[in-house]
Amino acid sequence: MGWLLLAKRTFFISTIALAGCNSAQLAEFTNKRDTTYLDTSLINDIEDGRLDMPFEQTCLIASGVDTERKMKSYLSKIEYLISRINQETCINKTGDPLTNAQTIFDWLHKNANEGTYNDCYDIRDTLNLKVGNCLSYAIRFTIICRYYAVDIKNIYVPGHIYNMLVSNGQEYYFEHTHSDGIVKNVDRNNPRKKVMTDLELIAEIFLYKARNSNNDMKYEESIKNCQRVLMCNPNDSRAVILLLDNYISKKNYEEAFRYLNNYISQHPVDKKSFEKSYNILKKLCIIKEDKF
Repeated sequence: MGWLLLAKRTFFISTIALAGCNSAQLAEFTNKRDTTYLDTSLINDIEDGRLDMPFEQTCLIASGVDTERKMKSYLSKIEYLISRINQETCINKTGDPLTNAQTIFDWLHKNANEGTYNDCYDIRDTLNLKVGNCLSYAIRFTIICRYYAVDIKNIYVPGHIYNMLVSNGQEYYFEHTHSDGIVKNVDRNNPRKKVMTDLELIAEIFLYKARNSNNDMKYEESIKNCQRVLMCNPNDSRAVILLLDNYISKKNYEEAFRYLNNYISQHPVDKKSFEKSYNILKKLCIIKEDKF
């Protein structure tokens, strides 16, 4: 009887161990699938030049949220901010978009802005640590404003982003990175300012990631994010410049020339600004061919 009990116990333990291994393998497979699924779903969404996915989810995936569990966690953080705004302000007592936008802005500025850092583009840091830059703060503000049906706009000027609301024919501005909350006149009156689309905001996230990867000499990662910038915003010459730098750093002059030639053919107005780079890359390609 003793050996029979021992045999049963051994079989039982072996079964649990096997189940544990299978469970671990399944969890690993599921995590890999989730990571691929979210990223792929975003790329598939932006390929047609428009966004169907909810804006907040798009921003989170672009920033690096790669599993459903993490997505739920960050969406809960957004819901928590909204619940606090509901409890601590009079936002539900008025239907006026301007009043609501100002209420949201003031509450966030007082309760959820701990610091401004130029490279802190990641919306995850803004939700976790209450820090950000003009991009991540503007994105968070946009997400919450839309919850309250406030049609907030994101305004781009070279090197900066702020928000604007049009109410009764008047423009009202919201600045997240200055302590007084006032948009500088040089930004308000900048002749190159424009209203951004959601895709252009996503492109800014990818551009930050591309720059950081380039600085870390992770050129393939940077190239991938540059290509995603151009999927979202095909007119962004900054991504082209960075893409060229990546390929040149890899000594892949042919690919650099191919991208530049393709961009110039579609954007002839930029031909003059890229003329020097074009000629240099063309010579480098010829020299490399001659060596072979």
